[in-house]
Amino acid sequence: MSGQPGAPEVSGADVLPGSRSALDPGRAIKPGRHGLSPETVAGIQRERLVDAFVQVVSERGFAHTTISRVTEAAGVTKKTFYAHFTDLDDCFLAAYRRGMDILLTRMTEVYEAAPAWPDGIHAALRTMLAVLASEPRFARASLVEVNAAGPRVRQARIDDLARFRAFFAAPSLPPVPVSVIDAIVGGIYSAIYVQTETGETGELPSLLPSLTYFVLLPLIGREAASPYLAES
Repeated sequence: MSGQPGAPEVSGADVLPGSRSALDPGRAIKPGRHGLSPETVAGIQRERLVDAFVQVVSERGFAHTTISRVTEAAGVTKKTFYAHFTDLDDCFLAAYRRGMDILLTRMTEVYEAAPAWPDGIHAALRTMLAVLASEPRFARASLVEVNAAGPRVRQARIDDLARFRAFFAAPSLPPVPVSVIDAIVGGIYSAIYVQTETGETGELPSLLPSLTYFVLLPLIGREAASPYLAES
């Protein structure tokens, strides 16, 4: 928050894109002498555009998302859009990367705090499902509409799925082939995708027992994995 009375909020670095309305009065930049630096103004405008993009793409689909609709939802001009992004894919990439960075950071924090690897996986999955359930706009944009985006955005998704391999680098585990890890990650992605595509994003936390069991079963065996499946 800015220290100046009446100044708008200037940073949303810890919240997922699309979680806030770009037109919230608290994010408005007053005309005239607002006391904000050009860099601060640019940062506010960029964040509003990113939030507006996620809002529009989650509601209309990427195929029906236009720069005009994004700027209208953000309350800025097309000139302002092009000051920050070259095209819609560029805006999508900014939203996707920021959101995934936040999600993976939260997952890593609870994973590393767990007493044992299985508990860490359980905690990371719980956090991921809860975050996506609470942020349905970002969930739909990053899981469903990303398929309609350009190659740079789709490559970012491939890169981010690879980042999940870090959760399988535990000293207590024997070496696991990368192809096996990627298959497990892909299975999790598929289950979450289906629930998001069918409009049941809010029910994602209900997948926690089965997804935890799915991850643990091939790596630590049925006996050790079963208690997580029995969790209600």
